[in-house]
Amino acid sequence: MGGFRDGPFFGKIPWVIPLLLLAVPLPSWSCDSQLNPQAFQSNVSNHNDLLPNGMMALRYAGTGDEVSPHVSVHRVMMTLPGRHLTIPEAKDSKYLVVEVDGTIGWITYLVAKHALFYGVGQDSLGFPKKMWIDSEEDGLNGNEHLNGLE
Repeated sequence: MGGFRDGPFFGKIPWVIPLLLLAVPLPSWSCDSQLNPQAFQSNVSNHNDLLPNGMMALRYAGTGDEVSPHVSVHRVMMTLPGRHLTIPEAKDSKYLVVEVDGTIGWITYLVAKHALFYGVGQDSLGFPKKMWIDSEEDGLNGNEHLNGLE
């Protein structure tokens, strides 16, 4: 009686497994497996941009061997003319206060502490070139997923 060795796939098994691996989509890696979370410390941001979509991009200098800037994109919760370090929300751990010397004077932005997007590099509009989405906006903790629009 014919067994496994007599079947039509014997000798072809080593070729079938790599083909199956190519057909199965790979899971997207978490942000912190690809990016250095230390590069996104809010107290060392060296540049910020108000983006065309009304969100705030905070750019951080590369760390060590990383040359591309790290960019986090945050929701803007409030915009106030002038400098306002004493607003009650400034003491709330859910927000960051970003002051910008704009073309018409100082502007204070109250932004969400945790970003909606994290990325590396920056295009001409200020958006990250390679971007991870943190839909829960809970900081870099491994539940981010790579944006598939690259």
